Amino acid sequence: MGEKGLVKRYEMKEYQGPPRLIEKEFKPFKEGEFVFVQDMSDLFAEIVPKNYIERILEHTKKFPKTAFLLLTKNPERYLEFEGRIPSNCICGATIETNRDEEYRKISRAPSPTERLAAMHLPKDDVKKMISIEPIMDFDLDDFVNEIETIRPSFVYVGYDNYNYGLPEPLLPKTKELITKLQKFTEVRTRSYSKATCESNMYLKTLLRGRGVYGRQFILCAEWLKQQK
Repeated sequence: MGEKGLVKRYEMKEYQGPPRLIEKEFKPFKEGEFVFVQDMSDLFAEIVPKNYIERILEHTKKFPKTAFLLLTKNPERYLEFEGRIPSNCICGATIETNRDEEYRKISRAPSPTERLAAMHLPKDDVKKMISIEPIMDFDLDDFVNEIETIRPSFVYVGYDNYNYGLPEPLLPKTKELITKLQKFTEVRTRSYSKATCESNMYLKTLLRGRGVYGRQFILCAEWLKQQK
């Protein structure tokens, strides 16, 4: 993630070694199982050798009644494997926001705009999903419209679980996003609750003070009141 990335900024641990395959993970999978492939790294990152990806895709093909979720911040690379991604795989992309400028301060991954554009490229018969986690502040209508044209099977929405101080939206705005997304796709949520608002968004809004954030503080407080 580089000098300006999450690793340095938030004092996270960074794996320094080259990509490698873990042979013991090439195991049988049960019918009806949902498998998150490479949940702690990015299988489609540029540094991952093409033959590694091909071998993993070939293994998923052996279990046609098991669903495999692929998730990347580099969805343009899906095109390298067009026609070879099994139908039991879901091509996912992490897209935390539609705003590029703020994101550039945090990560060297392809920009949100580039990822949104790349997710339009796979053919319509490819199953897609979008992960908006950790969610960052966004332009509501523009973000929703972009996601709708991608036609994802489902969208995952979740807040930052590690308190990295990301520029997050307040909970009422996230609720509005979820409501709009639910009009055309399934939405799955995590870290989205009254407790989240009280411990995270509510406090941050209080500290931000006046102006537009003062108005958002009132909205968040009203939402909390409704939950009691």
